[in-house]
Amino acid sequence: MFTAALVLAGLMLMTVFTGSHIVFALIAIPVVVALAWSNPQAMLAILPVWMVAMGFVRRITPGGGNVTFSGDPVLIIGPAALLVMWLAVSTSREPGRLTPLARTVLIFNVVAFVEAFNPTQGSLMTGIGGLLFILVPTAAFWIGRRYAEPDFVLRMIWTIAILGLVAAAYGLYQQYVGFPSWDANWISSKGYTALNVGNNVVRAFSSFSSGQEYAVFLGVSAVAWVALLGRKTRWPLLLHVAALGVVLYALYLEAQRTSVFLFVLAAAVMIAARRGWRPISVVLAGATAVVLVIVFAGALGGSGGGGSLAGTQSATQTLINRQNSGLANPTGSGSSLNGHIKQTRQGIHYGISHPLGKGTGSVTAASARYTGRTASHGTEFDPGNMGIAFGVPGLIVYGLLLCFALATAYRLAVRRRDAIGLFVIGILCATLFQWTNGDLYAVCFIVWMSLGFADRLVSVPVVAEPVAVAPAPVQSDFKGWRRPGQPRR
Repeated sequence: MFTAALVLAGLMLMTVFTGSHIVFALIAIPVVVALAWSNPQAMLAILPVWMVAMGFVRRITPGGGNVTFSGDPVLIIGPAALLVMWLAVSTSREPGRLTPLARTVLIFNVVAFVEAFNPTQGSLMTGIGGLLFILVPTAAFWIGRRYAEPDFVLRMIWTIAILGLVAAAYGLYQQYVGFPSWDANWISSKGYTALNVGNNVVRAFSSFSSGQEYAVFLGVSAVAWVALLGRKTRWPLLLHVAALGVVLYALYLEAQRTSVFLFVLAAAVMIAARRGWRPISVVLAGATAVVLVIVFAGALGGSGGGGSLAGTQSATQTLINRQNSGLANPTGSGSSLNGHIKQTRQGIHYGISHPLGKGTGSVTAASARYTGRTASHGTEFDPGNMGIAFGVPGLIVYGLLLCFALATAYRLAVRRRDAIGLFVIGILCATLFQWTNGDLYAVCFIVWMSLGFADRLVSVPVVAEPVAVAPAPVQSDFKGWRRPGQPRR
């Protein structure tokens, strides 16, 4: 990871002083492709670092914040790495037979590829662009399945945990100190209305391209810290808990209610799975935890308490009040949940009434880019998107994928009861109904990679660490034994 950080810093300095984001992409893509082909496992370990830093690179390099969404070549680096790693893995021997989950993912890949040529989405370029958001991240499933070695998986979990801590620190700096010039230019040039929460308060987004991506990644990182809590490491327990607290505090201040609810759900499910509870008990534990959050937030009156403070504290208090009000009344007038549920329901109905769907690109940013629309047809939740994009086949395949993925993660968690199993089931819950959202650059491929890890490891017997035991003294009943040189009796 340290080498990757040095390479990334060197490329950034080179582009800042010699060119632009275009120069960065022209230099980085060949390097990434070469490494992904020659050493896919090393590239897979570096990829989370790059995906977290990508938004920062787009803003810090000259011209990076002034290009259109689909026109920035820096966005191609991650998909290029995934495709080349997938090609390298496909040439090697397949690790075991295809499981029901693997078959379902394969069918999903086929449906997404075929639907890219659906004429109702507007243009072929819309379908091809949609493949970058929906199909390419799923390549991480096959790559993760190939390199599902416990030591490697554990290193990846640590990487995600630490990256989340760094991102949280940057986000808190934006919140309490202010946005650096490159971030301020990004806000003004992109015009993100979702970042504004009223009273001229703009929430942080750290090194990511959007506040939503930042919030979801914080939830994933918090899941990683929780999964690692029961493992003996060099980190003192107090420092470990403090790191988790920083990530959770940053997540709370982001005022994204969905991410908070999903993290609570994930944490409760992880604890229940760690104790080996039955599936129905695990589900009830997660649902109960979410209800308790609503009750607790309601007991606080749906506000952060206290009066409005001055300066930066006033902005912080606004975010706290917004978060508490949403947690206390998630279906209230100030919440967007009702709108998301309505859009998802409409998407499912559309898929039933239009069995062939509108095409892969119709629910992605490629639709707005290549059809002249101000926004895509996306509903922000997977079930609605699958109905609009893929019609009836998409709804059926996604339903099967949801069942097989959660069942596989549960079996892995209760079998291993370690950081690996708990992280996989935790990340699936923390990103529930967001598995195909390619706009979450730093998250989507990690979900599919984790599914690949689980699909491979669930069939591998858990080997307990060997315990050193002192050898028992050798006893002999042969009375004629004598030391060398000792005279016979």
